[in-house]
Amino acid sequence: MGKALRIAFVGSRGIPATYGGFESHIEEVSQRLINMGFQIYVTCESNRFRQDTYNGIIRVHSPAIQGRTITVPTLNDFLAIFHLLIRCPDIDLIQCPPDVIPAVAILRLFGKKIIVSTGGIEWKRMAIRRQYFSPGWKFISVLASWYLKLMERLAVKLSNAVIADSREIKAYLEESYNAKNVVYIPYGARELLNSDIRAEREQEVLESFDLSSGEYYLTVGRVVAENNIHKEIKGFKMAKSSKKFVIVGNFNEKDKYTSYLIKLRDNNPRIMFLNPIYDKEVLGILRKNCYAYIHAYVVGGTSPSLVEQMLFRRPILEYDVPFNREVLQDGGVYFRLEDGLAECMRKLEAGEFDVQKMGEWQSKRIEEEYNWDSVAEKYGALFRRLVRS
Repeated sequence: MGKALRIAFVGSRGIPATYGGFESHIEEVSQRLINMGFQIYVTCESNRFRQDTYNGIIRVHSPAIQGRTITVPTLNDFLAIFHLLIRCPDIDLIQCPPDVIPAVAILRLFGKKIIVSTGGIEWKRMAIRRQYFSPGWKFISVLASWYLKLMERLAVKLSNAVIADSREIKAYLEESYNAKNVVYIPYGARELLNSDIRAEREQEVLESFDLSSGEYYLTVGRVVAENNIHKEIKGFKMAKSSKKFVIVGNFNEKDKYTSYLIKLRDNNPRIMFLNPIYDKEVLGILRKNCYAYIHAYVVGGTSPSLVEQMLFRRPILEYDVPFNREVLQDGGVYFRLEDGLAECMRKLEAGEFDVQKMGEWQSKRIEEEYNWDSVAEKYGALFRRLVRS
């Protein structure tokens, strides 16, 4: 048996996943790659330089600069890369986000193979968030959009491969930059619940949030403008539903967008803001027992939160953009404006949609496209091909 290939993932907050879908993705893929014979390193944000292991994964910790600006993650990733080079110089391949492309030239000088992983059209995120920034931050966000657009271009020019998590993103990169090195590999659907979960446990969790099964709509995601939570709230209020609307996310009252959402809620007792839930069982119970799930993300590609929800075969009301249609296809219903969402809610509660067919289609999509074992196999094949080329 030959030496295990050494692969490093840069750009996540760290594992175990306690932030978002990308961290869950890294954890799920890393565990499977270890079982396939790879040696895996994951950089983690921390308060000091150190190294340890977690379920066989080598974690390389670097100090993180905390803040709310878009430049901080970039600085953290730069620091993580250089710390990784010093502490683990024999790594064969590094997968990193597009915002640290300037470091790629240095990595290539050290003989490293580089993969850039895109999670959507990042520069558009800043444009959507801009309206909630102060004048000074608006100017900085313009510079940030320009920088991220440049990094997107350089990613396809300087890396050995670019991973797109949706076919729509792959097509966008190929058409925009005549790219030949873009590979499509989606996210998988993270299992949250064991099959033997007790009904009493589900009831206990729901009661702790003052909820009843089938009596609430649900959204889970980052509280940022491009996820259109404001449109979801407006649509829910327009629908005049007797059910509750539960939003799970990273609410920060110092953030202007969160402040806007709080004002928009207007103390409506049926609209509930919950802080992030990292207990997989609790989150799974909330997902399983919702009446319907609302997904209004507008900047692609494949959303981990969406595919995670599809495991539960509940009705999904989804913002109508190509990235979302690619994932869900006929497994949900689509809307664009707030009144469109309200109309979908009214029709759903009136029994006008085939809920069973939606659930069957969601299961079909998970089996065909968003299976973690299949995703990890694609990563493993790409890593072997690049390192040996």
